[in-house]
Amino acid sequence: MLLKQIKVVASATGLALATLSATPEPAVAQEAPDQITIFTSVSGSSWYGIGAGMAEIFAEAGVPSNPELGAGLSNVANVASGQGELGFTMSPAITVALRGDEPFGTPVENVAVIAGLSLSLMHIIVDAEEGFGAVSDLAGHPFITQRPGSITAVVFEELLSVNGMSPEDLDISTGSLTEQRDGLRDRRSDGMVSIASYPSSWGAELATTVPVSFLPISDQEYEALSAQMPTVGRSVIVAGTYKGQDEDVPTVTAKMIVVGAADMPEEEAYWIARTLAENIESVRALHASYATLTVEDMANVPGGGLHPGAARYYREVGALTE
Repeated sequence: MLLKQIKVVASATGLALATLSATPEPAVAQEAPDQITIFTSVSGSSWYGIGAGMAEIFAEAGVPSNPELGAGLSNVANVASGQGELGFTMSPAITVALRGDEPFGTPVENVAVIAGLSLSLMHIIVDAEEGFGAVSDLAGHPFITQRPGSITAVVFEELLSVNGMSPEDLDISTGSLTEQRDGLRDRRSDGMVSIASYPSSWGAELATTVPVSFLPISDQEYEALSAQMPTVGRSVIVAGTYKGQDEDVPTVTAKMIVVGAADMPEEEAYWIARTLAENIESVRALHASYATLTVEDMANVPGGGLHPGAARYYREVGALTE
């Protein structure tokens, strides 16, 4: 694991002069971590860019930090095993980890939430000409979900289960987002699903290309789903967001979260939460979806699971009242 370092080479005289004239380093409280490695996603991804920007925030506060490659589920395993201090994931990953579902194999309990960031909404997009009105109508039809182990695939399979269905009840295949869109556009598939940022640029493009509709998730489905997976939330795709979508579409959400090990010292988790909150303008600048992010948003995550240190900070500033 490579850490960014600044090396200073100087003669004894030069070093003495530098000691007298250099700009002081930011003062770092004793409770801060010694360093912070942030597991993100693949190089060039939005998560990697966010991680790089967040590392700069921590570095400016006096703690050497760096982004590291990763993926939503593996990031949870990495922080739980002490491979790094922080990781990006989606809130349902916590349920998957605690249950020990694949790819974990055994329950992973040494994980806690430090902060919540942006919400992503489940988009179940179907061929409007097929007349689908509910998830149960998909039985027997060609449908493309995302690859096994992705948060989208995991939550969609849970949604099928609360409808008394399994992936085998659909003519189901898996693929990348591009393959999903192409399949629906080319009429090789009657539908696709993605937990995506909102509004979705690719969803808007697809809706202007072919006639599509968006399947709702009923209150009954949501209650059953959240009983199994309390780390999902509730929201709507507001009417008029996409072409041809004339009514609100109730759906479920997953929240992008920053996680750390549950056994991280409380003062360190407190420092991380405080540093992010006190630099919230810089955090908002990391991604367009964070433009309206508040400290209250950071403190409130579906299913809870906040690290005690982070929770203490959020309570002190009034962002967490429970």
